[in-house]
Amino acid sequence: MQIRTLVFKASVILILSGILFLSRISYGDSLDSTISSIQQTYDTIKDFKARFVQESRVKSLGAAQVQKAEGVVYFKKEGKMCWDYQQPTPQKIISDGKELWFYEPEDKQVTVSKVGTGLQSQISANLLNGKANLKKDFRVALITSQTEKNKGEIVLELTPKTTQANLSRVILRLDEKNFQLHQTEVYDLFDNLTRITFSQVESNTNLPDSLFTFSPPSGVEILTPPTIPLP
Repeated sequence: MQIRTLVFKASVILILSGILFLSRISYGDSLDSTISSIQQTYDTIKDFKARFVQESRVKSLGAAQVQKAEGVVYFKKEGKMCWDYQQPTPQKIISDGKELWFYEPEDKQVTVSKVGTGLQSQISANLLNGKANLKKDFRVALITSQTEKNKGEIVLELTPKTTQANLSRVILRLDEKNFQLHQTEVYDLFDNLTRITFSQVESNTNLPDSLFTFSPPSGVEILTPPTIPLP
């Protein structure tokens, strides 16, 4: 896989990893109180794990060109994450909060970079490291349609207040009854979409730090991408 593709994929995955902590909200009298509830939950959740299905659409290739993948994700505060892709091609994206590993077993390659190298935006870094602030970093809108209300959903749109190299907006879909996050949609500046749907969600299960480290097996080629400064 080309390094530029890996760097972009890292940025999307890291944004989604941060958004995973926005897993419950409570109703209030205003959007502002809803945002405060989300931020409060974001600040208190320590870890998160779930099964996921990922759909990626490149707009220039047409709506029919959708790439699908699925697996299990583990996430822990202080920037720790592990995306274990099981279908259709085994891959792992792992971070201990300082380094990123992109492991492709079939190619016998792992791409290693510092966290700041693969993010392309400060918001991505803040989300991953647990420093994001919704009121400061995003404009938040409640965009639930009547159809979605009838399905028991709450839908929020997050738009960065400053232009980001890899992100134009994020859509969060939550369950109305328990306020659990079950889907995120991330759009870049070209309107390309990465949608991830979650199931079997669990939080605060004391995930071990060993999940978030990686030692390359014997015979695996180690690659290093170019440094990309955060804007």
